[in-house]
Amino acid sequence: MDETTDPFARIRDRLGELLPGYRLDPEPVSATGQSQVFLAEDLRLHHRKVAVKVMAGYLSMHPGYRERFLREIQLMAGLEHPNIMYVITAAARGDDLLYMVMPRAEDDLRRRLERGDMALAEVVDVIVQVAKALDFAHDHGVVHRDVKPGNILFGGEGHVYLSDFGVAKGRFGKDLTATGEYIGTRRYTAPEVFNAAPAPKEAAESEPAPASPATPLERAGDVYSLGAVLYHCLAGRRPLDHLDDSGAEQAQRAGDIAPVTAMRSNLPAAVDPVVAKAMHVDPAQRYQTCGELAHDLAQTVGVTEAGSALPILRDIQERLRSERPEPAAAAPAPRPLLFSLLTPVIALLLLAGVLVYTAFEPDAGDGGDGTEAAAESDGPASEADDGPGPTVPAPVTGDEQVERRPVEGECVTDDPETWVVVACDSPEAAEYIYRIVVNPEDPNPSQPDHDDAAWLACGVDGVTDFEYYWRDTADETGAPWDPETGVIYYFMCYQEL
Repeated sequence: MDETTDPFARIRDRLGELLPGYRLDPEPVSATGQSQVFLAEDLRLHHRKVAVKVMAGYLSMHPGYRERFLREIQLMAGLEHPNIMYVITAAARGDDLLYMVMPRAEDDLRRRLERGDMALAEVVDVIVQVAKALDFAHDHGVVHRDVKPGNILFGGEGHVYLSDFGVAKGRFGKDLTATGEYIGTRRYTAPEVFNAAPAPKEAAESEPAPASPATPLERAGDVYSLGAVLYHCLAGRRPLDHLDDSGAEQAQRAGDIAPVTAMRSNLPAAVDPVVAKAMHVDPAQRYQTCGELAHDLAQTVGVTEAGSALPILRDIQERLRSERPEPAAAAPAPRPLLFSLLTPVIALLLLAGVLVYTAFEPDAGDGGDGTEAAAESDGPASEADDGPGPTVPAPVTGDEQVERRPVEGECVTDDPETWVVVACDSPEAAEYIYRIVVNPEDPNPSQPDHDDAAWLACGVDGVTDFEYYWRDTADETGAPWDPETGVIYYFMCYQEL
């Protein structure tokens, strides 16, 4: 299988050339249609264990997604904090293959929750550390926009790292998400963020300096997400887990979320108001910072019914008291600050790629989450190029046509055997590709033709007569569809012209 059909063909060999000082495992430890993660050893530094995230070759040819991957590297490199995952080394702007090397983690919160309920002390410990990372990022003008259990990693001795800044937005740069694109992950992302349109270009040009903190409204989205993570930790399941995506969206917008104590009866009733405030449908009614949420949680559950503090919570409370500064003269009343916890250790970034794509190969094991539109580049990047970047397929204009995978927003003929891409004003144009969705959620996994998943992925406002193409693991392997293990790689949504 060559690079025209396999997006990761020869990718490990090329990584070996770009990273001669590292010994990569033969196979990736995780993979989606956009990226793979290889475990590796740093041969020059006592065989230190690391992880290498590499972007699919076909996405490396797309300027919009190159820019998004490079922006993620830039944000992670610029946020030096003990609870934020860091980059050891990464690709240069002109490299043909985009990658970044990070420490290796021992676990992540998603897998930890799959193993069973968490003790209250453990939950508070995690929320405190993530809140500290988020408030630091917010103070430096960066909002994460995809806080969820899979992006919360564990190092040694319970140390927590926040990872995956793939859809994060810095106040010093334009929003690289595109119109029609979903931001974040349903059930963890605030409703006003999930369907948000990117900022207009003129707003990006007039943004404050890099040191300008995030606004209260920008912080509120991450506060909601941290509240949703707290809900999952306490209840043992995602918020609105019993509903499909459409129902979950309606319930989110109505603020109709069941109390966590209804899911897990042994929780103290005092946690319900904390979660409810964090996930309030009105951003102005939420906690002002993630630190305030974590502080309120620690104070709420830090004392047992017998009147003695749990040991780990007692330590957290002591740190809170010792770190709270005196108010400065003529300054507004201080907000509660975050918490200082455990010593940082080396960790691995196990990212589920949040990058999405608009061009891919037919036999690729595509993955990802959310519905994405092509990100556009507004001229050259601010940094100097290290060399010429790879080329992308030329747009089809006039009476031209070409056989290849279409990009979102392009038109194709009605040829049932292959993709013939033509200009949308061509008389040969029969179908318009209006959306490409990778790794979509499937409300009915036992349904082999994925009709329900297709409607959620391809249905758009005002469109009811859509069609779709799709590929899943049954297509690639030839085995029957197995709802327990099967994965839908992508839907390509189109309208007949």
